[in-house]
Amino acid sequence: MRPDVLVRLQRFVEHGGVVPSPDDGGSASEAHRLLMAILGSGSFLPELLLADIDALPALLADPWLRSPKPPEEIVAAVEAETAPAADFADFKRRLRVVRRREMLRLGARELGWGTTAEVARELSFFADACLQAAWRFCDTELRREYGAPTSQEGDGPPPQFVVIAMGKLGGQELNFSSDVDICYFYSTDAGEAGRVSLHGFYSELSRRITSAIEEQTGDGTVFRVDLRLRPEGRNGPICYSLPATERYYETFGRTWERQALLRARSCAGDLGFGAELLAALDPFVYPRHIEPKMVEDIRALRTMFRAQGDAHGGAGAGGFDVKLGTGGIRDVELVVQTLQLLHGGKRRDLRDRSTMRGLHRLLMAGLVTDREAQMLAEAYRFWRVLEHRVQIENGAQTHRLPADDDSRAWLATGLRYSDLAAFDAAVTRHRTAVEAIAATFDDPTPRPGQAVLRLLDPTQSQEDVEAALAALGFRDLEAAVATVDLARGRVPIAFIEQSVASPDPDRALRHLREVALRGSVGLMALLRDHPQLLRMLATLFGTSDRLSDLLIRHPERWEFVVENLGARVRTLDELRAAVRERLPPAAGESDDGEETLRALRRFQAEELLRIGLQDVSGNLTPAEVSEQLSALAEVCLAEAVAVVLPPLHARYGHPNAALTILGMGSLGAREMRYGSDLDLVFLYSEDGESTTGVDHREWYARASQRLIGAMQALLEEGRLYDVDTRLRPSGEQGMLVTSYRAFERYHLREAAGWERVALLRARVVYTTLSPGVPPEVPSREIESLLARITYDRPIDEEKFRTDLRAVRQRVERERGKVPPGSRHLRFDPGGLMDVEFLVALGQLRLGADPGLRTTSTLAALARLVALGWPATLGEDYAFLRLVALRLRLLRDRPEEVIGPADLTPLARTLERDAQSLAAELDRRMARVRAAFTATF
Repeated sequence: MRPDVLVRLQRFVEHGGVVPSPDDGGSASEAHRLLMAILGSGSFLPELLLADIDALPALLADPWLRSPKPPEEIVAAVEAETAPAADFADFKRRLRVVRRREMLRLGARELGWGTTAEVARELSFFADACLQAAWRFCDTELRREYGAPTSQEGDGPPPQFVVIAMGKLGGQELNFSSDVDICYFYSTDAGEAGRVSLHGFYSELSRRITSAIEEQTGDGTVFRVDLRLRPEGRNGPICYSLPATERYYETFGRTWERQALLRARSCAGDLGFGAELLAALDPFVYPRHIEPKMVEDIRALRTMFRAQGDAHGGAGAGGFDVKLGTGGIRDVELVVQTLQLLHGGKRRDLRDRSTMRGLHRLLMAGLVTDREAQMLAEAYRFWRVLEHRVQIENGAQTHRLPADDDSRAWLATGLRYSDLAAFDAAVTRHRTAVEAIAATFDDPTPRPGQAVLRLLDPTQSQEDVEAALAALGFRDLEAAVATVDLARGRVPIAFIEQSVASPDPDRALRHLREVALRGSVGLMALLRDHPQLLRMLATLFGTSDRLSDLLIRHPERWEFVVENLGARVRTLDELRAAVRERLPPAAGESDDGEETLRALRRFQAEELLRIGLQDVSGNLTPAEVSEQLSALAEVCLAEAVAVVLPPLHARYGHPNAALTILGMGSLGAREMRYGSDLDLVFLYSEDGESTTGVDHREWYARASQRLIGAMQALLEEGRLYDVDTRLRPSGEQGMLVTSYRAFERYHLREAAGWERVALLRARVVYTTLSPGVPPEVPSREIESLLARITYDRPIDEEKFRTDLRAVRQRVERERGKVPPGSRHLRFDPGGLMDVEFLVALGQLRLGADPGLRTTSTLAALARLVALGWPATLGEDYAFLRLVALRLRLLRDRPEEVIGPADLTPLARTLERDAQSLAAELDRRMARVRAAFTATF
């Protein structure tokens, strides 16, 4: 224990604090651990605690001590404290009181009850909330004193004002002693506020907001405010109108100001006006054409920063400045922001205010290698943790590590390093890695890696080549050696280099070798002339067999990749419009529709490529990926129906009943994964005959068979989807199509409990029209029928649980068998099926609640959590779905089985290591199984 901890503990007792016992167990021991962590952190947090000696039990009971506090909760806390303020002095006092509480909570989270990234976001949310509260209070006061601002622009909107966050606040990466970099803007000078000009009104508003946040009072300060990033810097007016802002940047804007505006966002005031202002500055920040002068400016900035960093470097870890030192935070930010500046004008997908998210976007665009991205990300996380810890020590705005070994050893111990040497070695390792990457901006000429060049030395023995390949991360040495041999002929050396830098070198090299052996001369020239495209493809090839296959088998789709990633999301209507543009004219009744089906497969492949690329790029959430895949399947199904029905009409006449297709399983739930089957049930509205006397059941049986054949046929372009009809009444032994009435009768009288569960995911995905019947009528009828079968009749809950438990045990025995060391994400104990059965029981038990009458497991689970179910169940289900979705992308296979060889590449695509991924899967699945066992 540090000697000063005992001193602080004594002061705590002298102020009336009660020291919890470490041996009482439960909350008392947790309170003791929290108290000792605070007292051992330095002087900053103990001073906050001593200012409010009763804060410890309140902090321990705070629901947001162990999890991130949502922005709306932070806003509510600030508003609740400041709303009763009697005057400006009282407002400032109240703001500082809530700041003291929040800083103590966030400091505790930094010490082990949260993560640094979470704390940085919460600090940013808190700064936003304080600025917003200050704006509202000061604006109200000024309007009372001067009058409301009015515009002279006739019917135009009233004058507007916004606070723009810059720097770490803009990127939502604030630290404990950060200044808040902000700028003030207003919409127009054409108007007044009483007898004061708009510029005078908003200048005074800006000064008061600054004072509310920054002024040092008897209660301290909230944040220091830095206004130097505004137009003209410290020499310019405190606030700018929109027209003046546009004129300034068009005339005088410099490269460093572009870089500063990369992280700009609206944080207080009129956020809609802030969006308008930033949109107006977008062409300045992200020019579509980069002039040589801008490149020279960027290199000059790098030279300047390097000189400054050398002055803050320190001889070793002692005294190193984690922000300004060479290889520190600013070098990581320099790499990310420079590449965003150079390429963001033409690539909107590169734009992101967050350093970490921006780095990920650059990786997916091929502008940094996987290894570079990993090194930069690890270093950035490391530096941010150190930055927070040294600032917690005394609350000062410092970024420098302690120079003396004893102080640094305490810091190392708090971060759980085995000793000071291990900590210092980590500092040196991260500095060296970042410095090497940042230094590449000094020499833009790409040079082949020496390790790869040595592989091509013909005097090397096969043993030496294998050893070198193993050192580079290859596991399939036989295949890699064969590719090295080819590299002296068909395979460019860049293919090997980029494979080494990808998430999975073996997978990437295998796919790039196929490109080299099968690709045209034009394609190889394209990759030679566009090294960034090659980088992106290597990352893609090292991540997804499925998407790689789509590109390699169909080189015509490469143009799609070169130009853009396509739309982030497409609605069902947008997909319908897009597919109809791609398909040939409607087939006649004598046409077999093969050309249409081939075009439909091409469309589906391009859409899968779009969705997958957006997924890999981090632009889609797992839920959005599943929704996009489900919408695509629904559109393809409808178009396939349109192909198969006309020839049947010609031969068997027109039926006098509607065909309804139910989507079941993942399609019905809109939770499809890559490569999912389509679980379909075919129904017709009523018995009868077609216009040529063919019985409806026979007619629609033929239609269903032809539709399944059209969907599953393996054409040159591949197949659309495999179709599974085993969820129909009586399963594989039942008729392929069923009338509405027979379907209802079966489920009311004969169906097993698990079949009722399956119907909870059933929805209408296609309905044909009957003459004179409005299109929504069949769907409404089926929806009503499904409600009667599922929700509108009671359940024998004990029997239901017994039946489902038996089904679950049988599935574990028969379908959950996996090799030793593997996990089945769906069928293993604690897998996705456990959650789905739990949710089904909750839906049927509480089915009167409209919020539970949904086919989406996610939506139903969210409602159950709102009704009191544990939130962890929703979190665990979302995580398992994320891993299952990424596994399907990684491995082109239908089963959700993670083998030992899958863990490392899967973990890398999820930005973590294999050991932590395995541990998290085990922990979450154990928690899910415990909930399942308790219920079933």
